[in-house]
Amino acid sequence: MKKPKGRILIVGQDRELITNLSEILEGEYLTVDSGTFEDALSEILLGEFQMVITETRLPDLSGMDLLAVVGGLRPGTPVMIIDDDLSAKSAVAAMRLGACDYLHKPVNYQLLLMQIERQIETASKLRPVAAADAVDLGDKAHPSRNRERQINRATRPATLLLSREQFETINMELSTLLGHIRAHFVGLIDSEGNLAGAAGTLEDYDLVLLTRALSIDHSATDTLARILDENQFHAAYLEGEYSGVYIVEIREPFLLSLAVICSTEVKPGMVWLYTKRAAESIAVALRTINHDQGDSNVNIPAMSPNSS
Repeated sequence: MKKPKGRILIVGQDRELITNLSEILEGEYLTVDSGTFEDALSEILLGEFQMVITETRLPDLSGMDLLAVVGGLRPGTPVMIIDDDLSAKSAVAAMRLGACDYLHKPVNYQLLLMQIERQIETASKLRPVAAADAVDLGDKAHPSRNRERQINRATRPATLLLSREQFETINMELSTLLGHIRAHFVGLIDSEGNLAGAAGTLEDYDLVLLTRALSIDHSATDTLARILDENQFHAAYLEGEYSGVYIVEIREPFLLSLAVICSTEVKPGMVWLYTKRAAESIAVALRTINHDQGDSNVNIPAMSPNSS
Protein backbone atom coordinates (compact mmCIF):
# COMPACT_ATOMS: atom_id res chain seq x y z
CA MET A 1 0.00 0.00 0.00
CA LYS A 2 1.32 3.43 -0.96
CA LYS A 3 2.43 5.55 1.99
CA PRO A 4 0.53 8.89 2.24
CA LYS A 5 2.63 12.01 1.65
CA GLY A 6 1.13 13.70 4.70
CA ARG A 7 -2.08 15.09 6.18
CA ILE A 8 -4.44 17.78 4.91
CA LEU A 9 -7.12 19.48 7.03
CA ILE A 10 -10.30 20.43 5.14
CA VAL A 11 -12.62 22.88 6.92
CA GLY A 12 -16.09 23.88 5.78
CA GLN A 13 -19.83 23.25 5.67
CA ASP A 14 -20.12 22.35 1.99
CA ARG A 15 -20.34 18.56 2.20
CA GLU A 16 -20.07 18.16 -1.56
CA LEU A 17 -16.83 20.16 -1.58
CA ILE A 18 -15.38 18.18 1.33
CA THR A 19 -16.37 14.83 -0.20
CA ASN A 20 -14.91 15.72 -3.60
CA LEU A 21 -11.67 17.00 -2.06
CA SER A 22 -11.30 13.86 0.06
CA GLU A 23 -11.84 11.67 -3.01
CA ILE A 24 -9.29 13.43 -5.24
CA LEU A 25 -6.71 13.39 -2.43
CA GLU A 26 -7.34 9.77 -1.47
CA GLY A 27 -4.25 7.62 -1.74
CA GLU A 28 -1.90 10.62 -1.84
CA TYR A 29 -2.78 12.27 1.49
CA LEU A 30 -4.66 11.50 4.68
CA THR A 31 -7.53 13.97 5.00
CA VAL A 32 -9.23 15.23 8.15
CA ASP A 33 -12.41 17.29 7.88
CA SER A 34 -13.90 19.77 10.33
CA GLY A 35 -17.17 21.65 10.06
CA THR A 36 -16.42 24.52 12.44
CA PHE A 37 -13.60 26.81 13.51
CA GLU A 38 -13.67 25.23 16.98
CA ASP A 39 -13.20 21.69 15.64
CA ALA A 40 -10.49 22.85 13.24
CA LEU A 41 -8.63 24.61 16.05
CA SER A 42 -8.65 21.36 18.01
CA GLU A 43 -7.09 19.48 15.09
CA ILE A 44 -4.46 22.20 14.53
CA LEU A 45 -3.50 22.22 18.20
CA LEU A 46 -3.19 18.45 18.39
CA GLY A 47 -1.39 17.64 15.15
CA GLU A 48 0.56 18.97 12.19
CA PHE A 49 -0.73 19.18 8.63
CA GLN A 50 0.98 19.69 5.29
CA MET A 51 -1.86 22.02 4.28
CA VAL A 52 -5.11 23.51 5.56
CA ILE A 53 -7.95 24.14 3.10
CA THR A 54 -10.82 26.18 4.49
CA GLU A 55 -14.00 27.80 3.31
CA THR A 56 -14.39 31.48 4.18
CA ARG A 57 -17.78 31.04 5.82
CA LEU A 58 -17.95 28.88 8.94
CA PRO A 59 -20.78 28.64 11.48
CA ASP A 60 -18.77 30.14 14.34
CA LEU A 61 -15.68 32.17 13.40
CA SER A 62 -14.41 32.49 9.82
CA GLY A 63 -11.87 30.94 7.49
CA MET A 64 -9.89 34.18 7.73
CA ASP A 65 -9.73 33.74 11.52
CA LEU A 66 -8.52 30.17 11.02
CA LEU A 67 -5.85 31.43 8.61
CA ALA A 68 -4.59 33.81 11.29
CA VAL A 69 -4.51 31.04 13.92
CA VAL A 70 -2.55 28.67 11.67
CA GLY A 71 -0.01 31.43 11.00
CA GLY A 72 0.55 31.83 14.73
CA LEU A 73 0.49 28.20 15.84
CA ARG A 74 1.88 26.35 12.82
CA PRO A 75 4.21 28.73 10.97
CA GLY A 76 5.02 27.61 7.44
CA THR A 77 1.85 25.53 6.99
CA PRO A 78 0.20 26.63 3.71
CA VAL A 79 -3.46 27.66 3.99
CA MET A 80 -5.77 27.75 0.97
CA ILE A 81 -8.99 29.80 1.13
CA ILE A 82 -12.10 28.84 -0.85
CA ASP A 83 -14.85 31.48 -1.06
CA ASP A 84 -18.43 31.16 -2.26
CA ASP A 85 -17.99 34.04 -4.67
CA LEU A 86 -15.04 35.91 -6.12
CA SER A 87 -14.25 38.92 -3.93
CA ALA A 88 -11.25 41.12 -4.63
CA LYS A 89 -11.43 42.56 -1.11
CA SER A 90 -11.43 39.08 0.48
CA ALA A 91 -8.64 37.92 -1.81
CA VAL A 92 -6.40 40.83 -0.81
CA ALA A 93 -7.19 40.28 2.89
CA ALA A 94 -6.43 36.56 2.60
CA MET A 95 -3.08 37.15 0.90
CA ARG A 96 -2.10 39.77 3.46
CA LEU A 97 -2.79 37.26 6.22
CA GLY A 98 -0.52 34.76 4.49
CA ALA A 99 -2.85 32.53 2.45
CA CYS A 100 -0.99 30.53 -0.19
CA ASP A 101 -3.96 30.71 -2.57
CA TYR A 102 -7.50 32.10 -2.85
CA LEU A 103 -10.08 30.24 -4.95
CA HIS A 104 -13.79 30.68 -5.49
CA LYS A 105 -16.66 28.37 -6.38
CA PRO A 106 -17.39 26.55 -8.59
CA VAL A 107 -14.07 24.80 -7.99
CA ASN A 108 -12.04 23.27 -10.80
CA TYR A 109 -10.86 20.16 -8.94
CA GLN A 110 -8.07 19.26 -11.37
CA LEU A 111 -6.65 22.77 -11.05
CA LEU A 112 -7.12 22.60 -7.29
CA LEU A 113 -5.18 19.32 -7.07
CA MET A 114 -2.31 20.85 -9.04
CA GLN A 115 -2.29 23.88 -6.73
CA ILE A 116 -2.27 21.68 -3.62
CA GLU A 117 0.71 19.67 -4.88
CA ARG A 118 2.59 22.80 -5.91
CA GLN A 119 2.00 24.68 -2.64
CA ILE A 120 2.96 21.70 -0.45
CA GLU A 121 6.13 21.13 -2.49
CA THR A 122 7.02 24.83 -2.29
CA ALA A 123 6.46 24.91 1.47
CA SER A 124 8.65 21.82 2.03
CA LYS A 125 11.50 23.39 0.03
CA LEU A 126 11.29 26.72 1.83
CA ARG A 127 11.67 25.27 5.33
CA PRO A 128 15.35 24.23 5.15
CA VAL A 129 16.26 27.47 3.36
CA ALA A 130 14.52 29.56 5.99
CA ALA A 131 16.18 27.54 8.76
CA ALA A 132 19.64 28.25 7.30
CA ASP A 133 18.88 31.98 7.07
CA ALA A 134 17.67 32.14 10.67
CA VAL A 135 21.09 31.62 12.31
CA ASP A 136 21.58 35.17 13.59
CA LEU A 137 18.03 36.53 13.52
CA GLY A 138 15.08 36.34 15.91
CA ASP A 139 11.94 34.23 15.83
CA LYS A 140 9.66 36.93 14.44
CA ALA A 141 11.83 37.48 11.39
CA HIS A 142 12.06 33.76 10.64
CA PRO A 143 9.02 31.51 11.00
CA SER A 144 11.18 28.38 10.74
CA ARG A 145 13.03 29.18 13.97
CA ASN A 146 9.71 29.93 15.63
CA ARG A 147 8.46 26.55 14.39
CA GLU A 148 11.47 24.79 15.92
CA ARG A 149 10.77 26.56 19.21
CA GLN A 150 7.17 25.33 19.07
CA ILE A 151 8.20 21.75 18.37
CA ASN A 152 10.58 21.74 21.35
CA ARG A 153 8.46 20.82 24.38
CA ALA A 154 10.58 22.96 26.70
CA THR A 155 9.79 26.15 24.77
CA ARG A 156 6.44 25.26 23.19
CA PRO A 157 3.51 27.65 23.81
CA ALA A 158 0.96 26.45 26.36
CA THR A 159 -1.69 25.93 23.69
CA LEU A 160 0.42 23.25 22.00
CA LEU A 161 0.82 21.23 25.19
CA LEU A 162 -2.87 20.35 25.49
CA SER A 163 -4.02 16.77 25.15
CA ARG A 164 -7.25 15.99 23.32
CA GLU A 165 -9.04 15.35 26.64
CA GLN A 166 -7.87 18.66 28.05
CA PHE A 167 -8.89 20.51 24.93
CA GLU A 168 -12.35 18.91 25.01
CA THR A 169 -12.74 19.84 28.70
CA ILE A 170 -11.70 23.41 28.01
CA ASN A 171 -14.14 23.85 25.14
CA MET A 172 -16.96 22.26 27.14
CA GLU A 173 -16.32 24.78 29.91
CA LEU A 174 -16.18 27.67 27.43
CA SER A 175 -19.42 26.62 25.73
CA THR A 176 -21.14 26.27 29.12
CA LEU A 177 -19.85 29.68 30.19
CA LEU A 178 -21.07 31.24 26.95
CA GLY A 179 -24.56 29.87 27.54
CA HIS A 180 -24.75 30.85 31.21
CA ILE A 181 -23.93 34.53 30.71
CA ARG A 182 -25.13 35.03 27.11
CA ALA A 183 -21.72 36.36 26.09
CA HIS A 184 -20.76 37.30 22.54
CA PHE A 185 -17.41 35.54 22.78
CA VAL A 186 -15.31 33.63 25.31
CA GLY A 187 -11.74 32.56 24.69
CA LEU A 188 -8.75 31.03 26.44
CA ILE A 189 -5.54 32.79 25.37
CA ASP A 190 -1.93 32.09 26.32
CA SER A 191 0.61 34.78 27.17
CA GLU A 192 1.83 34.89 23.55
CA GLY A 193 -1.62 35.65 22.18
CA ASN A 194 -2.35 32.12 20.89
CA LEU A 195 -5.95 30.95 21.08
CA ALA A 196 -6.32 27.70 23.05
CA GLY A 197 -10.11 27.55 22.88
CA ALA A 198 -13.08 29.67 21.88
CA ALA A 199 -16.87 29.81 21.80
CA GLY A 200 -19.23 32.37 20.30
CA THR A 201 -18.77 34.72 17.36
CA LEU A 202 -16.66 37.79 16.65
CA GLU A 203 -18.48 39.21 13.60
CA ASP A 204 -16.08 41.68 11.96
CA TYR A 205 -13.41 41.82 14.65
CA ASP A 206 -9.79 40.93 13.87
CA LEU A 207 -9.03 37.74 15.81
CA VAL A 208 -5.25 38.25 15.79
CA LEU A 209 -5.46 41.79 17.18
CA LEU A 210 -8.09 40.73 19.69
CA THR A 211 -6.11 37.79 21.11
CA ARG A 212 -2.95 39.88 21.34
CA ALA A 213 -4.87 42.59 23.18
CA LEU A 214 -6.37 40.03 25.57
CA SER A 215 -3.12 38.16 26.27
CA ILE A 216 -1.75 38.94 29.69
CA ASP A 217 0.51 41.98 30.15
CA HIS A 218 1.93 41.98 33.67
CA SER A 219 3.44 45.45 33.79
CA ALA A 220 0.36 47.49 34.71
CA THR A 221 -1.20 44.96 37.10
CA ASP A 222 2.11 44.18 38.82
CA THR A 223 2.82 47.88 39.35
CA LEU A 224 -0.66 48.47 40.76
CA ALA A 225 -0.31 45.44 43.03
CA ARG A 226 2.91 46.84 44.50
CA ILE A 227 1.34 50.26 45.05
CA LEU A 228 -1.61 48.71 46.90
CA ASP A 229 0.57 46.19 48.76
CA GLU A 230 -1.06 43.21 47.03
CA ASN A 231 0.76 40.08 45.88
CA GLN A 232 -0.90 40.12 42.46
CA PHE A 233 -4.17 40.78 40.67
CA HIS A 234 -5.96 37.94 38.92
CA ALA A 235 -8.76 39.72 37.10
CA ALA A 236 -9.58 42.85 35.13
CA TYR A 237 -12.73 44.46 33.74
CA LEU A 238 -13.04 46.98 30.94
CA GLU A 239 -16.43 48.56 30.26
CA GLY A 240 -17.41 50.41 27.12
CA GLU A 241 -20.69 51.91 26.04
CA TYR A 242 -21.98 48.67 24.56
CA SER A 243 -19.53 45.91 25.50
CA GLY A 244 -17.78 44.74 28.63
CA VAL A 245 -14.57 42.68 28.67
CA TYR A 246 -13.80 40.41 31.63
CA ILE A 247 -10.36 38.81 31.98
CA VAL A 248 -9.47 36.21 34.63
CA GLU A 249 -5.90 34.92 34.87
CA ILE A 250 -4.99 31.26 35.21
CA ARG A 251 -1.41 31.12 36.52
CA GLU A 252 -0.76 27.41 37.10
CA PRO A 253 0.57 25.35 35.41
CA PHE A 254 0.64 27.92 32.59
CA LEU A 255 -0.07 31.60 32.35
CA LEU A 256 -3.35 31.95 30.45
CA SER A 257 -6.20 34.44 30.35
CA LEU A 258 -9.88 33.53 30.19
CA ALA A 259 -11.53 36.42 28.36
CA VAL A 260 -15.24 37.14 28.10
CA ILE A 261 -16.86 39.75 25.86
CA CYS A 262 -20.53 40.49 26.48
CA SER A 263 -23.11 43.25 26.49
CA THR A 264 -22.95 45.83 29.28
CA GLU A 265 -26.58 44.93 29.97
CA VAL A 266 -25.47 41.63 31.51
CA LYS A 267 -25.07 41.81 35.29
CA PRO A 268 -21.34 41.96 36.17
CA GLY A 269 -21.76 39.85 39.32
CA MET A 270 -23.18 36.94 37.35
CA VAL A 271 -20.39 37.19 34.76
CA TRP A 272 -17.67 37.15 37.43
CA LEU A 273 -19.27 34.22 39.24
CA TYR A 274 -19.47 31.95 36.20
CA THR A 275 -16.16 33.13 34.69
CA LYS A 276 -14.21 32.38 37.86
CA ARG A 277 -15.88 28.98 38.16
CA ALA A 278 -14.93 28.17 34.58
CA ALA A 279 -11.35 29.36 35.18
CA GLU A 280 -11.05 27.08 38.22
CA SER A 281 -12.33 24.06 36.27
CA ILE A 282 -9.95 24.77 33.38
CA ALA A 283 -7.01 25.17 35.79
CA VAL A 284 -7.78 21.74 37.28
CA ALA A 285 -7.83 20.19 33.79
CA LEU A 286 -4.53 21.85 32.86
CA ARG A 287 -2.75 20.51 35.95
CA THR A 288 -2.99 16.98 34.55
CA ILE A 289 -0.22 17.83 32.06
CA ASN A 290 2.88 15.82 32.96
CA HIS A 291 6.07 17.54 31.82
CA ASP A 292 8.13 14.41 32.47
CA GLN A 293 6.35 12.26 29.90
CA GLY A 294 7.90 13.79 26.80
CA ASP A 295 5.23 14.32 24.16
CA SER A 296 2.95 11.52 25.31
CA ASN A 297 0.07 13.89 25.99
CA VAL A 298 0.33 15.63 22.64
CA ASN A 299 -1.12 13.87 19.63
CA ILE A 300 1.37 14.96 16.97
CA PRO A 301 1.96 12.30 14.33
CA ALA A 302 5.50 11.52 13.31
CA MET A 303 6.35 12.82 9.83
CA SER A 304 9.22 12.05 7.53
CA PRO A 305 11.58 14.96 6.72
CA ASN A 306 10.10 15.28 3.24
CA SER A 307 6.50 15.42 4.45
CA SER A 308 6.82 18.06 7.17
